[in-house]
Amino acid sequence: MNFQQFSTELIRQLTPMFPEDTQISTQAIPKNNGVFLEALIIREPGINISPTIYLEDYYSLYQEGTTLNEICHIICDVFLEVRLNHPVDPRFFTDFEQAKKHMVYQLVNYDKNEARLSDVPHIRYLDLVIIFCCMLRLENGETATILIRNEHLDLWKTDLETIKKQAFDNTPRLLPAYIQPITDAIRDLMESNESLERLLPLLERDAAPPLYVLTNETQICGAACMLYPSLLAEFADNIGKDLYILPSSIHEVLLLPTDTRCADEELCTLVQNINREQLPLTQQLSDTVYFYSRAAKALVV
Repeated sequence: MNFQQFSTELIRQLTPMFPEDTQISTQAIPKNNGVFLEALIIREPGINISPTIYLEDYYSLYQEGTTLNEICHIICDVFLEVRLNHPVDPRFFTDFEQAKKHMVYQLVNYDKNEARLSDVPHIRYLDLVIIFCCMLRLENGETATILIRNEHLDLWKTDLETIKKQAFDNTPRLLPAYIQPITDAIRDLMESNESLERLLPLLERDAAPPLYVLTNETQICGAACMLYPSLLAEFADNIGKDLYILPSSIHEVLLLPTDTRCADEELCTLVQNINREQLPLTQQLSDTVYFYSRAAKALVV
């Protein structure tokens, strides 16, 4: 059974498991770096925000031997866990006075997203691009985001500079940054990842260079934290060193303190290998290694 047949059969088997007036369909959702992912959309009557359940992982389960019936029950459990029980007031987005309170920015790769930028307010930054969205924290603990497009500026009768100012004010407050040694971050993840457990002793050796993880409290699109005012400057001053910034993914960057800037080729190769071998395309930020200079108080390529 190919993926399309899997999706069709999944809908057929899921439909009787929900009330009769529930609408179940699939939709190709545009994601980062020009990728489209097939998602299952389950719309309940009277509820205007539906969970997006991406199907690629479930198809992999099916290929590994999990039955369609078992997958349907897994999806039902996931849906019940994340669904909302009531509609969301649409004015949080349609009314600019409310929408501006939820505006935040994200960092993505410019070249890999260039095709969609003609319809999206954006600001170039090095080889990256700053885009904007409205983020709503839901009662079930999840967050919902809506990418801001040019049509929304028309709806709000506003412009790029206005949403830029609002998002730059909001983002560090709504999504506070934190920096921790990579060894601490790995300890947090070790229970679910044996390869990280094997890596930890290597990073704790005296000769190993110190690495720090920079992200936000949600650990979603946390690479944008490297733009937070004074954050890199204060961290670099506290440790008394310049910084290499390795774009680990759109969700975090790695900070490598350094006394002197040296050849970047080895670090670039490391980042490229991570992108090619360990990260899905949707999570990749850049192959470029950035450098923060304390003397220049600037981030450069």
